Amino acid sequence: MSYVTIDAYNIGEFSYWFHQTWTTGLQLFLALLIVYYSVGMATIAALVAVVLTVIGSSPLTKSQLTYQTRITQQQDRMLKAITEALANMKVLKLYAWENHFREVIDTIRKEELVSISMVLLHRGCMMMLFWSIPLIVSAVTFWACYLLSIPLDASNVFTFLATLRIVQEPVRLFPDVVTKFIEAKVSLDRIGKFLVAPELQIINLHGEIAYVSQTAWIQTATIRCSLVKDIEMLPNGDLTEIGERGVNLSGGQKQRIQLARALYQDADVYLLDDPFSAVDAHTATSLFNEYVMEALSGKTVLLVTHQVDFLPAFNLILIQNPGMSRVTLFSLYTAIGCTLPLFMFVRALSMVRLGCDASESIFSTLIHSLFRAPMSFYDSTPLGRILSRVSSDLSIIDLELAYKLTISVGSTLNAYTILALLATLAWPVLFIIFPILYLIMVLQKYYFNTAKELMRINGTTKSSVVSHLAESIAGATTIRAFEEEQRFFTKNLVLVDSNASTYFHTFSASQWLIQRLEIPCAIVLSASALAMTLLPLGDSASVAVHYQCFTAESIISVERLEQYMHIPSEAPQVIEAARPPANWPSHGQVEICNLNVRYQKNSPLVLRGISCRIEGGDKIGIVGRTGSGKTTLISALFRLVEPTEGRIVIDGIDIATIGLHDLRSHFGIIPQEPTLFCGTVRYNLDPLSQHTDPEIWEVLQKCQLREAILQKEEGLDTSGNGMATLLMLFRIHFILTVRREQEIDNASK
Repeated sequence: MSYVTIDAYNIGEFSYWFHQTWTTGLQLFLALLIVYYSVGMATIAALVAVVLTVIGSSPLTKSQLTYQTRITQQQDRMLKAITEALANMKVLKLYAWENHFREVIDTIRKEELVSISMVLLHRGCMMMLFWSIPLIVSAVTFWACYLLSIPLDASNVFTFLATLRIVQEPVRLFPDVVTKFIEAKVSLDRIGKFLVAPELQIINLHGEIAYVSQTAWIQTATIRCSLVKDIEMLPNGDLTEIGERGVNLSGGQKQRIQLARALYQDADVYLLDDPFSAVDAHTATSLFNEYVMEALSGKTVLLVTHQVDFLPAFNLILIQNPGMSRVTLFSLYTAIGCTLPLFMFVRALSMVRLGCDASESIFSTLIHSLFRAPMSFYDSTPLGRILSRVSSDLSIIDLELAYKLTISVGSTLNAYTILALLATLAWPVLFIIFPILYLIMVLQKYYFNTAKELMRINGTTKSSVVSHLAESIAGATTIRAFEEEQRFFTKNLVLVDSNASTYFHTFSASQWLIQRLEIPCAIVLSASALAMTLLPLGDSASVAVHYQCFTAESIISVERLEQYMHIPSEAPQVIEAARPPANWPSHGQVEICNLNVRYQKNSPLVLRGISCRIEGGDKIGIVGRTGSGKTTLISALFRLVEPTEGRIVIDGIDIATIGLHDLRSHFGIIPQEPTLFCGTVRYNLDPLSQHTDPEIWEVLQKCQLREAILQKEEGLDTSGNGMATLLMLFRIHFILTVRREQEIDNASK
C-alpha cells in the first residue's frame, strides 16, 4: 500500500525538484565569474568555501539517506499493523483486544518518531549549512581581499553583494533538493525491488477458469443466485449498493454472490475454495446440488472442502496433508556572522521538537479515536479512505509541515525586518512597497481559497485510488482467476489519472502564484538600488509568501486527519460505579426483553421484539435463513450495536449499564469469519502472553493441531483458513478459562 500512497508520490514530486540541481550549479558558476571580475584572485577563497561546504554536507546526506530508508521500512510496518487492526476491528472489539493492539502500534510509532526526529535534525543542519553559504563566502572573500591587499571600493563590493543575493535563494533551496532526491532514490529502490520480484507463471492451462474463494470477496458496487428472497428484501433489489467488504450483507449472502459471479463467467474450469463454509448445512447441500451438480454438470470442478458428505459425487478425491513450508572591523563582522549558524542550529532543534511533538499528539489522538469508534463507522467508511489519511497525510505532517512552517515564519520575519530598515534608510520606496504588499495579500488570499479546495479534492481522489487498490489486493486471486486484471488495471489508471489531474492543478496553482509574485518583486528591486543589493525585500517577500502557501497546503492534511480525530466514540470501556463482580457471569442466565435493533437511525429494524430466557448451562441453537438477524443478535450481546429498545440481562446485570471492556472481556466468541494476524503461531494463539508453553501444547493437542505445528519451523506464520478455524477454537479454550460465557456465531462450525 505504501508503494502507492508514499513512494509513487515521492518519485512524481522529484520531477520538479530535479531541475533545481543543474540550475543551482549553473547559477553558482555564473556568480563565481562575476565575483572573479569584481575581486580577482580572492574568488579562489570563495570557491574553496563553497567546495568545503558541499563536502561537509556529504556525511549529512549519507546519514539522512540511511534514516530515510529506515523511515520507509517503519512506515511499512506501521501501515501493515494499522491495516490489520482496522480490517479486523470487529474481532478486536469482540475479544476486548483493542488496548493490546493499540500498544503494539504505539511501540512501532515510537521507533518511527526516533527516525523522523533524526531526519528532521539532518534537514535542519543542512538548512543551517547552506543558508550560511552567502555569509561564509562573504567573510572568507573579504578576508582574502584584506590579506591579498585587493582594494575594496563601493563598486566591487556592491557588485559582489548583489551577486551573492542573486544566488542566495537557489542555494537555500538546495537542502530541499537533497531531501527530495533522497526520498525519490529510496522510493525508486523500493519500487524497483518490488517490480523485479519473481512472478508465478501458468505452466499449462486449457480453457477458462472461474474461482470461488473460501472467504467471500465483495466489491463496492451493486448486486446483479438462491438469492431471490434475499434480493427481494433489499431496498433496490439487485441494484442495491453494497459496501467495501459486503458490510450490508450476511456471510451467506456474500458467499452466494461470489458463487453467482463465477457462474456468470461460464468458464471451463471452476476452482471452489470451500465456498459453502459460510452457510448452514441445509443451504450448503441445496447450493451443492443446484450449483455443482446441475449448473456445473458439464464443467471441470476442483472443490476444496471439509464437508465429506459431498465427496461421493466426485470422480477423484485428493486428501491433502499439511506441508512444510542518514583589522578589527573584519573580525567584528566575522564574529557577528558566526552567530547566524548558531541561531540556525537552535532553529533546527526547535523544528525537530515542534514537528515530533505535533506529529505524536495528532497520531495519538487519531489512533485513540479510530479504536474507540463504533462498528457502524467501519461499516460505512471504506478502509482505503482511512489508510490514505494514516499514510500520506500523516507522512506530510511528520516530515514536511514543521519544516515548511519554520521557513515560512523565518522568511516572513526577515521580510518585515527588511521593510522596517527600508522605512528608515530609503523611505520613499514605501510608496511603491505598500501597494505591492497589498497586491501580494490579495493574490495570496485568492490562491489560498483555490488551493485548499484543490488539496481537498486531491485527498478525495487519492482515497479512491487507495480504496480501489485495497479492494483489488483483497480480491487478487479472484481477479486473476476470472482474467479481469486488465479491467481492474484500466480502472486503476482512470483513478490515478483523476488524482494526478488534481495534483497537477494544485501544483500549477502554486506556480501561478509564484509567477505573479515575481512581477511585483521585480518592481521593488528596480525601484531602489539599495534594496537590490543590501536589502532584498523582493526575494524575502516572495519566499515568505511561497512557503506560507506550502504550509497552508500541508495544513490541509491536518484538517483531513482532524475529521477522524473526533469520531463519536462507543460507550465507556469501564464504568467504575458499575463494575461487575470478578466471577460474573457465574451462572450464565440470559434474559432478553423486547429487544429491537437497527443499524442506522432511519433504517428498518433488523430485530423486532425479541424476548426469551436462557438458563445457565443450556446450549441453544439459533436457526434462520441468511440475513435473518442471527449475527445481529450476537452483536447485540457484545454491544457492537446498541439496542433501539429493550434490554439484555445476564445473571441479573443489564449489560447496557456496564463498561464495554468489562462486558466483552467476560465473554467468548468464535466469529463467523476466522481471523489470523500477522505473526507467529504463538502470537495468533495467545497475543496477550497470558499462558505458558505447557498450557499451549496441551490445548493444541486437544484441538488436534500439535502435529501440524511441530512440522512448521519456529516462528513461521500460520496460513490457511482451515487451520484458522481450529486456531479460533484454540483461542476460545484459553478465553474460557477466565470467561464463562460462550457465544458461537457460525452454524456450520
